[in-house]
Amino acid sequence: MTVTMTPERLRLLHGTDAPLAELRVLRAGPARALLDGIDLRYVSIGRTELVRRIYAAVRDRNWNTIPGDVSGLELDAREDSFDLRFSVRHRAPDIDFSWQGAVSGDSEGRITYILDGVAESDLQYNRIGICVHHPWRETAGAPFRARTPEGEIEGRFPDLIGPQLVEDGLIRALFPAFDRLDVELPAGGSLELEFEGDLWETEDHRNWTDANFKTYSTPLSLGFPHDLARGRTLRQRVTITPRDVTGVRAGDGPTRLSIERPTGTTVPAIGLGADGDGHEPSEREVELLRPLGPAHLRVEVELDGDEWPDVLRRAQETARRVGANILVSLHLRPQHADRLPAVAAALAEGPAVDDVLVILLGGRTSTPEETTPPELVDLVRRAFADALPATAIGGGTEIYFTEINRTRPKADDWDLVCFSITPQIHAFTDLDLVENLDAQAENIRSAKALAPGKRIVVSPITIRRRVNFHAAGPEPEPGPGELPDSVDVRQPSLLGAAWTAGSLKYVCEAGAAAVTYYETTGWRGVLEREDGSSLPDRFHSRPGQVFPLYHPLADVAAWRGAEVLHVDSENPLVAVALAVRVDGAVRLLVANLTPDEQHVVVSPLQGALSLRRLGAASAEAASAEPASYRAGAEHAEAEGELALRLEPYEVVRIDPA
Repeated sequence: MTVTMTPERLRLLHGTDAPLAELRVLRAGPARALLDGIDLRYVSIGRTELVRRIYAAVRDRNWNTIPGDVSGLELDAREDSFDLRFSVRHRAPDIDFSWQGAVSGDSEGRITYILDGVAESDLQYNRIGICVHHPWRETAGAPFRARTPEGEIEGRFPDLIGPQLVEDGLIRALFPAFDRLDVELPAGGSLELEFEGDLWETEDHRNWTDANFKTYSTPLSLGFPHDLARGRTLRQRVTITPRDVTGVRAGDGPTRLSIERPTGTTVPAIGLGADGDGHEPSEREVELLRPLGPAHLRVEVELDGDEWPDVLRRAQETARRVGANILVSLHLRPQHADRLPAVAAALAEGPAVDDVLVILLGGRTSTPEETTPPELVDLVRRAFADALPATAIGGGTEIYFTEINRTRPKADDWDLVCFSITPQIHAFTDLDLVENLDAQAENIRSAKALAPGKRIVVSPITIRRRVNFHAAGPEPEPGPGELPDSVDVRQPSLLGAAWTAGSLKYVCEAGAAAVTYYETTGWRGVLEREDGSSLPDRFHSRPGQVFPLYHPLADVAAWRGAEVLHVDSENPLVAVALAVRVDGAVRLLVANLTPDEQHVVVSPLQGALSLRRLGAASAEAASAEPASYRAGAEHAEAEGELALRLEPYEVVRIDPA
């Protein structure tokens, strides 16, 4: 049945009435690719993914990605080859760059991407050029050969996340820059990449929870920003050729989700962040937050000013009202040591404190101050020893895994190591959010390897970045009618719920000790405030509405400490599941990660089951009457497996009946 995509349904699905992405299948001999606008995605032969994405990026001196306006697109798609031509112009206050693009695929499987551009004004940029994303599962640990100006080199891509090092103030890639790269594929055969117009290099994009290795032009070791005078041209070509790749034939049936062995992990403490604007929840908002059962409320306490007592007091009061403990992100420098006794006394008088994350106040990425120095943690531990003897204390960064992977904290005497996660450092579409989910597990796996035996605290996880930690200067304030940069319109959508369910799967399976999601209320929270959004035409929520992502958080928060089982998905870009064992019974969350109806089969499952669906048909009840919605269920029977039809971005909870 075809469903009419009204503006209301589009907003429910992905937060905006913009059309959903339309992906067109293209063929290049044995290879299959999806055309997403002017980008190629998921270039594959059978089930072997060769390239996750090929595209051109324009990034300003603050590393902001400048979108382009596409015109004149012409596509000639044949049975075993294609040709695509188009024009693009990227405009921002400090950028004006246009280019002609040509993309082709031939009957031998060879794909070529060409950028022929010109600066329309004098500009400064950090990157302009063609980028190639290598899928991490097929690339991690794979042997490679590269042709550099100094000769051919060979090696292996890292298994654990390879750090992005800074030496003498310059960023270093995984290996020297090249104009040819050959990658051996685990399923057999290889991929040959040839580059013209510049030198390219590769970084491990998993550092930022991008689920790929990224090959890009203009080596970062040359420094940035770069100048391009008006009228100057820039031309690049990338050619990708599969060699002896057969691939396992991809099936056309439902996606299979297989419940497998225990992961050796348990469901972590799931908490929420205190509202960044100081909002104190109303009685009704508290009545909605309490059943979610957050383990903690995260509060940022900055000791360089006089506001911290009020900030802490508000968070403690909110935590009391919703029944949560406190997680403190404590920002300070050694000169603030005289304030620590007062902080300790204030914390001791409030709700129990689960964790203290010691953060170097004002630390900046790509500097020695991007992670917590050990002496700062020692200072806090001594000051808090009497007041908070049972509280876990450690450090890391408020930025991303990138920073602790580069400037590795000396954590031998710490209880924990912390960092934050967002899927939107480099790419921002619905597809990108889904693609980057499983890299969250890679962040935690690598963090556990660099800090063995320590609690890994991911705090917070947000759909959109909270701050542009990479900005070289102040970011402009939002204009009239514009949302702040930290706000994502997908927060109140079904995509937001499906993404949250996927995130919970990966952080639980990987073994995080504690995780903070979002804030409590408002456009960065789990429910809308009683007075509603201040920009309802841009952020499509209703006053007092419970956002769909509230429900997977409530489900998993209630499973704290449960044994986690690994669930393998035949296609983790389509559907995933989290499985836990509670009182000997298996319980699941299954998520459709696409805007299309999907059929999945979950196994092994046996007997009478209870299902609660969170999709377009139930979204109104879930948002308006969450308690009644959560008490409802439909019944099903499984004889070894359960077949499910999932609506777009639907999340289904499955329990024994």
